[in-house]
Amino acid sequence: MTKQYDVVIVGAGPAGLMAAKTAGESGLNIALIERKKDISWVRRTDAGIIALNEYIYGQIVTFNRATQTLVFPVAGFSVKYEGPWNDNRYGFHFYSPGGKRFKVGDWAELKKDPVKNSKGVALSKGKLLEGILAEAQSSGVEYFPNTNVTGVAIQDDGITVETNQKNFQGRFVVAADGVNSRIVRALGLNKQRQFSGTSCYLTRVMTGVVPPEVEGILFIMTMYGTFSISQVCDKDHYHVGIVTNDPKDELEMLLQRFTHDDPVFSPWFRNAKRVDDECCVVNTLQAIERPFYRNVILVGDACWSYQFSNALSLTAGYHLGYALTRAFLNGKMNEEGVAQYLEWYDTQIYKPYGQLPFGGGNLTQYLTAEELDYLAALPAAPAPSTASFTRVFHTILETYMPLSERIKEDHPAILEKFKAMGEDMEKNLEEKKKAGFPNK
Repeated sequence: MTKQYDVVIVGAGPAGLMAAKTAGESGLNIALIERKKDISWVRRTDAGIIALNEYIYGQIVTFNRATQTLVFPVAGFSVKYEGPWNDNRYGFHFYSPGGKRFKVGDWAELKKDPVKNSKGVALSKGKLLEGILAEAQSSGVEYFPNTNVTGVAIQDDGITVETNQKNFQGRFVVAADGVNSRIVRALGLNKQRQFSGTSCYLTRVMTGVVPPEVEGILFIMTMYGTFSISQVCDKDHYHVGIVTNDPKDELEMLLQRFTHDDPVFSPWFRNAKRVDDECCVVNTLQAIERPFYRNVILVGDACWSYQFSNALSLTAGYHLGYALTRAFLNGKMNEEGVAQYLEWYDTQIYKPYGQLPFGGGNLTQYLTAEELDYLAALPAAPAPSTASFTRVFHTILETYMPLSERIKEDHPAILEKFKAMGEDMEKNLEEKKKAGFPNK
């Protein structure tokens, strides 16, 4: 016989765990299903980074180093963390093919006061998840690891989640199972969302990497690929990665070229050692407009595969957990009952950010290596620091717009190429879509 729960949550990532913990603490009967045997084994390229000390998506996070506590003062909750951490995060630096650097943040100056100026802390994501899971279980949440969803059936009296182990029935079901959510696909909800391509990531975990500065995230643009370098929480460990929207790219070969053969950047890896590899494939989909379908609620990456982060996923799970609690307290097991969460999502996520267009085009297809070097070296001073991927693009525009006359005098062809890139935007987006695999 299928056991009845108040809520069945599929996915024990940051959003699912936080929803389970919050609703479980309120006394709801929760089943938490997770496909992994061990959630501490995280194979993702995000380096476990939590953005700090600036408002992103209406939220701000601080990190109490003495108690190792993440504090979310806008949403009104905190998360204890027991594990290694590294808070040397002061923004982004962008390198051109010739090694010129455009700085978003003067890291040498900012790191003089890390408590005030740090823009992020790198944690062990596995340790963070384990801690939240332990708190959820202590509140009565029943946890079912190594359980794969095979189907969803919606009835008048509840929703049945079918798995390889057994079936679970709840008055609500929460889809917190990530960018390739089985729940969302099973219900056909991706069909209403714009598909903008497939991104493939390969990240190599390495030690002994020695860039000039690494107190943030480095993006390195070469004529054969775009790479990133970021410190993780473990001492002298770095994520060195490549991302592409073309499935035909040989990522292993390109990463090997970057770390061993590139005349500018390979010296950073002369004494580096390879520890591990991580990879993921992400479909870029427009944010879902309404994360609710017949008592199935979407949260975290299942809502928006493009911009959800660890901090935002924790916040979303927290809001959903309390919305579910109110639904049962008010006896409204329906869309109206979880209006608190749906309103938060609509005002904080979908309306301000979820409808923004995706970028199309690759600078290296339009500009030469020499032109990219010129642009990277042109600003006389670092731009203001930020850890927001949304804000950093505005920062770049705000830096270069006043320099347009200078660029026109020095390299008039650059502005013409930017104009051509803008005119090709729709064509480039269509090419990205055709190269991807929507898997809707």
